[in-house]
This record gives sequence, structure tokens and C-alpha cells, in this order.
Amino acid sequence: MLEEKERFREELLSMGPEEILDHAWEYTAREDILMAVEYGDMEEGQAKALLSSPSPLADVMKEYRKQEVNNGAILAALEDAAKLHMEPPIYRQTAQYAMEHGEREAYFASRRVFEACGNAIDESVNSHFDGMHLPDSVVRDVLTKYSAERVTLVLARTVQEKEWDLRFSRANREWARTVDTSCIGKEPYYCMATAHPAILDGFISLFRKQVLEKDKAPQAHKKPAKHPQERGDDIEL
Repeated sequence: MLEEKERFREELLSMGPEEILDHAWEYTAREDILMAVEYGDMEEGQAKALLSSPSPLADVMKEYRKQEVNNGAILAALEDAAKLHMEPPIYRQTAQYAMEHGEREAYFASRRVFEACGNAIDESVNSHFDGMHLPDSVVRDVLTKYSAERVTLVLARTVQEKEWDLRFSRANREWARTVDTSCIGKEPYYCMATAHPAILDGFISLFRKQVLEKDKAPQAHKKPAKHPQERGDDIEL
């Protein structure tokens, strides 16, 4: 955001005196916005969402122009801009329930983010794999955009639907069986990760190590493990 402010400052300096005066309030507003961010007036989730934008300061200025000029205008603009980039909550009811209870928008918003999350996993895996290894950053890149819970659900459902594929390790198949992914629905193919299973298995192992095992993920979506007959030994990449 500081870089955005400096670019605007350079634009001002290239203008004539009258133009500078016309835009002076915008420069002051940008400084006030940066001060509000610096002193922690935003919640952590809002700040993270806002900073995921390629031009967060411009987003806040756009919302600021809509506000009435008062002491709360900057904070309101920060919050409104953050909402543009915040991940909607996971919708846990069925499509039929959503249609019958006027929650169609929430249902489809969650569905769209599930789909985007699956695509983000594929993109991160494909861009980071060097032919032999996946770096730790392959997981971090996805988590800057999507919550650990949503990533957990997408990965687990992908493995559940490909239980027969022994390119997923036994450990990851057993883990996937413990995750309740019913909120994704009966037709999960819209959000499943499609990267090569052997490479995706490496991503899942990194994700579990970096996030689930480290942070002791909430047990809210755990269900009793089932143990269908194994189909053979694991195949490792």
C-alpha cells in the first residue's frame, strides 16, 4: 500500500500547481488510510483479505469516496474494501435447503469459492513442481487465498472420490476418510483438484504437516474412520 501511495505522490509532482491542489485531499486521505492500517484498526482477517488485492489502497479509496465525511469514514472504507476480497463462509446446508430458505446466494458463493480453491491448488502444484520436489511455499501460496478448512475439504473430497488410486499414499487415504465433506454436496467434481495424483499426494502431505498437524485443526469436520479393504501397497513418487 505504501508503494501505491508513493506512485500517487509521483503523479502529483508531475502535475501543475492547480491540479495538485485539486488532488491534495486524496493524498491526505491515503496517508490517513495507511495510518489506520498501521495502528491496527482492522481485524486480522479483514487486513489479510484486503492485502490479497493487487491494489488495496485504490480499493479503499474507491470505497472511501462513497462514505460521508466523518471520523469513522476511513475505517468503514477499509472494512468495505476488505469485504470485496474476503472469502465467504462455507455453506453447510444442501442446495434444496438453500433454495427453500432464500439462501441461494450464500450457497452459490460458497460453491464458487470451492471451485476456485480447487483450481488454485492445481495452479500452485503445477507451477511449483520442479520435476522432483514440491517446496514448502506451494502450500503457503494457496493459504494466502483460502482458509485451511476449505483447503482441507477440497483435498479430502478429492482423495475420497479417488479412493481406488494408489498414487495417493495410504496415510493420506486414511486421513481423507476421517474428514466430513458432506457440505460439498453429492456432485463434488466441480471443486476437486485435478493435478497429477502422485504430485498432489505430496501437496497433501505437506499441507497436513504444515497446517493440520502443527496447528491441531478443529475436530468439527472429523468423522469416525472407516477402513475398507486396502487395494495394495502404496506407490511413492
